[in-house]
Amino acid sequence: MLLLLILINSVLLFSLLLFSALTYQNLPKRIPIHFGLNGDADGFSSKIFYLLLPILGLLFFSLFSTQANDFKSLKISDSLLKLNWFSDKENIAILSINTFVLIVFFEMQSSIYKVAMGQQTKLSKSVWIWTILIVIISILISTLTDS
Repeated sequence: MLLLLILINSVLLFSLLLFSALTYQNLPKRIPIHFGLNGDADGFSSKIFYLLLPILGLLFFSLFSTQANDFKSLKISDSLLKLNWFSDKENIAILSINTFVLIVFFEMQSSIYKVAMGQQTKLSKSVWIWTILIVIISILISTLTDS
């Protein structure tokens, strides 16, 4: 299960990185970087901030997937073995949440691009739906892993 979640997260991360790389050059110099609760863009900055979500996605993926690996089977030094804080059940929970976070990042990146290019005027409603799902699933997973 851990390997499948790492694979799914890898595909999502690769998609986010590829989409960002392919669309970056087309962006105007200023892009929306913040959206209000009504979905309207209310903060703008340089297009360099477009790279923030892919970098955060890469960071989260690296932290969570490295944590989920079985360090003992890799015969890594004892000091690194202490990094594996969580059980398999908890690692599955963390990687599942990371999957949803990467989906939200991709949806946000897509919305930023579309608003910047004038293809839509508001943040996509799917970002809100995925965000609410993350909160609900996180609560469910945390309650299930505590028992």
